[in-house]
Amino acid sequence: MKRMLHEQYSMIGLADFMEKLSEECYSALEKLCESANMQADKLDGLESQQTTSQYTTLCSKLIAEIRQCLKTRRDIYIPYIQELAEKATKEHNCSNCSGTCKVNHDMQLLELKASHNNIKSILYRLQMVSLPLYSETIYPDAYRILRNQMALIENNLTELFFLEEHYLIPKVVEAQKKINAGS
Repeated sequence: MKRMLHEQYSMIGLADFMEKLSEECYSALEKLCESANMQADKLDGLESQQTTSQYTTLCSKLIAEIRQCLKTRRDIYIPYIQELAEKATKEHNCSNCSGTCKVNHDMQLLELKASHNNIKSILYRLQMVSLPLYSETIYPDAYRILRNQMALIENNLTELFFLEEHYLIPKVVEAQKKINAGS
């Protein structure tokens, strides 16, 4: 399995990989977040126990953080990576920019890595916040639906974390080296 993943993702170029990541991971996570957020909002309207209302509140906060991470990727990192891939394809040389290059490659990479670490923190909190699978409390179906949605979000976010860690960030570093951007 690991070998298939490596073969599938290591040979693809940076721009194509970013497009694939955007279409398959970011979009799927956005849809899952939207669905789970609607479920949490629905549950907020129900009379419930304190533990379950705390759960929905925590879920809503985590969903908002995940959405912000995805928005940052769409607004900042995807355009940067597309520009970087284009420069690498055209064999641009940043050492010839004579100080007029405003792309700030080093900062982009640092911010991407910081955002990536934020995902790691969200994953940890997702694991900590989950309703117990087996407990003496019988939760209504609506809460189990939210729990399942949060588990799907966790799985998809874990996949995204893996793909960014093992493929996206190294591809960005490689493209930056190719254009002599530092880092």
